[in-house]
Amino acid sequence: MPQNNSLDPIVLPMDLKFDLPPSTKFLNNLKALKIELIDAPATDQARNVAWHYVKATWADDPSEINPGIADESLKSKNLLDVLQFRALPTPMECLGFTFRLSGLSFQEVTHIIRHRAGSFAAQCTGDRDLRCDPAVIPESIENSPEFLERYASLVKESKQLYADMTDSKTVSMMDARMILPKCMTSFYYMRLNLKDLIGFVKQRQDAQIQPAADNILAARMAIEACKAIPELTQVFNFDKPDFHYINTFRIKEGDKWISRGTNLYQPEPKNDTFDYHEEDTIYPCRREDLNGTHGTGEKIFTTMWRDLMNEFQDLKLDYNNDFRRTE
Repeated sequence: MPQNNSLDPIVLPMDLKFDLPPSTKFLNNLKALKIELIDAPATDQARNVAWHYVKATWADDPSEINPGIADESLKSKNLLDVLQFRALPTPMECLGFTFRLSGLSFQEVTHIIRHRAGSFAAQCTGDRDLRCDPAVIPESIENSPEFLERYASLVKESKQLYADMTDSKTVSMMDARMILPKCMTSFYYMRLNLKDLIGFVKQRQDAQIQPAADNILAARMAIEACKAIPELTQVFNFDKPDFHYINTFRIKEGDKWISRGTNLYQPEPKNDTFDYHEEDTIYPCRREDLNGTHGTGEKIFTTMWRDLMNEFQDLKLDYNNDFRRTE
């Protein structure tokens, strides 16, 4: 069909920013993170689903399975058996959680979408103009004035080039976006069933291998899930050693010692269970010791992590008190 300019133009789903000067709000990469639980099963729903699935195994007739007449403490114990794999774990696959994860750098995005069991919806980068989107900065760079200035300058310069190419209307914004840095922010919706959510948290809480932002994401997602299903406070364990790091750090192969991991940092106290040489790691210190050229005092991650762990322990105590459990 021919072009017909007598038609009313359509309303596009995105704002066009042609010729608008680019702007950048710089945020700390950990403080920028926002984790919201958008959809989750109610506590009763989780306990009832687990009751139906587990009790079906030995029931002579479906009518015998009635969670409505069961004591709440018994239903909670049954769900806990499911979560700790002492009973049929299938109910975990029936319970879904949807999170909105905001303030993610493009780097965090690559880690999140590796969890292929998840379902995702994302803020678009291809046909939405990104020239005014925020950017994040790790604390160690914030604490290094000589690097911070160059960092910010490169971000602004890349966004200006992006805007210039887009405004020319000779380069598609899908092509122009290639110049943008990984520190640009985005948001994602992520849906996981409970079994995969537990796996996500256990993998991403590892401070020896995963970046600090992943650790914060994992802890916050776990806490939000615990608010929906209190039994999860008995499942997540943020104090356990990081066994992948420990088991791959230093391995004897023939007549030499090798590593099957990255060995970025020296072991955290909970992982300091083996002998090692000071040159076994890329950095001769723990992750928390890397705080830029002028960093002083407690790191942002340390403060945030302590607050998250205190919140988690409060939720755990509430559950233990409700059902008179002891550690």
